[in-house]
Amino acid sequence: MHKTRIATLVWTGLLAGPAGWLIARIVHESTGLLPPVPLILPLFLVIFAALMFAGARMVQGWIHHRRHDRHMSPLRIARALAVAKAAELFGAALAGGYVGLAVVALDHFAAPMGREGMLMSALTAGAAVLATVAAVVLERSCLVPPEDEEERAGR
Repeated sequence: MHKTRIATLVWTGLLAGPAGWLIARIVHESTGLLPPVPLILPLFLVIFAALMFAGARMVQGWIHHRRHDRHMSPLRIARALAVAKAAELFGAALAGGYVGLAVVALDHFAAPMGREGMLMSALTAGAAVLATVAAVVLERSCLVPPEDEEERAGR
């Protein structure tokens, strides 16, 4: 399995930005309101990022520092890697989409609805970037370092 390239995540965010802008624009044109951004979403993303950072620390201790305990196993690490790979792309797409929504809200910044939409969209995009960074850290911590020649000879 290959590491996810940062360029892939950047392109995902850049492609999701116009999609978020377009969806927000269509909703605004048809209803006269901006799409609502739930307060729980940035909070959930920050909590999710914190859990991924904690998971990265545990995995890194198990793989790199040889702290073998009963709480970690190779299967758990493989599952953490799968979650990290999915969360990277999801976070990048979510960040781009909410940046697009923030651009639409910026057009209506004079109205309270526009200010609130802009603030919540920016907050959600920032939390999504944090979750993406946490997912990248978790993915990188799941990589097993190559074995030393001395270690291989001892087997």
